[in-house]
Amino acid sequence: MDASSEFLSSIGSIGYFLAAFPALWIAGRIVLRNYSGGYRAAQITLWLGLGGLFFTPITDALRYFSSIVEFITPWFWTSFTINVFLGTGSFMAYSAIRLALGVIIYGLALYSLRLMIDQGKVRIAQYWQVEDWELGFLLLGIAGLVNHMVSGLVIGLVSIYLPSLIEGVEVAQMSRGFWISWLLGFLILLVVLFIMNVRLSKREEALLS
Repeated sequence: MDASSEFLSSIGSIGYFLAAFPALWIAGRIVLRNYSGGYRAAQITLWLGLGGLFFTPITDALRYFSSIVEFITPWFWTSFTINVFLGTGSFMAYSAIRLALGVIIYGLALYSLRLMIDQGKVRIAQYWQVEDWELGFLLLGIAGLVNHMVSGLVIGLVSIYLPSLIEGVEVAQMSRGFWISWLLGFLILLVVLFIMNVRLSKREEALLS
């Protein structure tokens, strides 16, 4: 690892640690405002759980900011390659796809959640006393969980490294394999979404019948 990468990694690790404090502070505000007695350990567990929910989008934002700095600053440009499921590709290309995927997922998830709340489909405020900006963090936290789940499906497949699949393969084929791996990852995501959509459609038809 070169000096620039070590510097960015050090800053990122410090930011990751510090991100826990605002996450716990926001969670504490909500738990204390809605506290009405009861089992103390359960309240502390809820506080830590909500803190983890808020921690997710904060650390994702730090990670995306770090990636953007890498892309726009020549000091951090690298020619490193990364092994994936069916080949090898540029680390910068890998990071760019991850960044774009995360931003798109956050955007779509936030839009969908906000639309559901505006239409009265989800009444969070009915059960919890939360301020508008705290509700925004709740939505960001849920969007972060969606992002991690989708990333687990797509990037989880892409990141599988099986040397036996690329042993003795030419450089050009390994480069093609890099992009094929991403396409397979997105295909698996689409199949999972399609199956769930079909199940939801059948459930909706059953409710209406």
